[in-house]
Amino acid sequence: MENNSITFENQLIWESLFLPKDYHLEKQLNYDPMIFFVQTGSVCFKINGIETHSVLSQEMVMAQIDNLYEITMLEQTHLIICHVPLEAWYTEQKWIEGLIPDDKKDFPETFFKLPVKKMILRFFSLVDHYLKDGMRIPIFYKLKREELFFLLFHYYQRNDLAQFLQCVLSKDIQFKKFVVSNYLHAGTVKELAKLANYSTSGFIKKFQRCFNDSPYKWMQKQRAKQISIDIYQGIKSLQEIANDYKFSSYQHFSVFCKAQFGASPTTIFRKTEKITDDYLKW
Repeated sequence: MENNSITFENQLIWESLFLPKDYHLEKQLNYDPMIFFVQTGSVCFKINGIETHSVLSQEMVMAQIDNLYEITMLEQTHLIICHVPLEAWYTEQKWIEGLIPDDKKDFPETFFKLPVKKMILRFFSLVDHYLKDGMRIPIFYKLKREELFFLLFHYYQRNDLAQFLQCVLSKDIQFKKFVVSNYLHAGTVKELAKLANYSTSGFIKKFQRCFNDSPYKWMQKQRAKQISIDIYQGIKSLQEIANDYKFSSYQHFSVFCKAQFGASPTTIFRKTEKITDDYLKW
């Protein structure tokens, strides 16, 4: 079995798996939908031990959250997996809203697969080649995931795409959109709850149901992601980044980075500099 993968902030983004016939794997999806693309071969999906569906070569399916997927290779198979957490879709919010049915009802939870069109097949093949060639720049693969979103909206009809993206079109999407759009403007969970016009306890309860995490932990993770991107881009000084995120002092900023990333801001910056220099030399 050959496995190539890339992570961003300790979260998988892409996986390319070459798996033998009868190989079995399980994916329990709590809060991380995935797009499974079968480049060659064929697989059997068993959902929550009940429903069974096949996905053939050059077909793809988006696995829904809160489900257990048992996946068996029906023959030797090349499987590419794109991890697409819900917050990753909010940059495409206007397009997402355009897919929501006019009656505002959710789609029934059904298994839906799409044939992979020629340009998207080329896209997946390129991502696979990048992984094989050892390109190890996480932000690049994060951008490739965003590129996939654009391709989906360009090449597929509204109704097909709406069924494919069922879990993104949940009835709580407006709440999620509000959180993603406003969390940076709130210093605390209490402030964010007030902005959302909720009591703190009511906000926490709804947040945990929608995001499968506590609002405090989630806000810290999102803040850490944005900080890591700013450090990686190298446009701003570390002090400027600390100021932008309203740390009371550079020392507090350093403590935050050590807690979230296991290293000081300076160490992270030097590592990203080295990765960039190595890539440019290559």
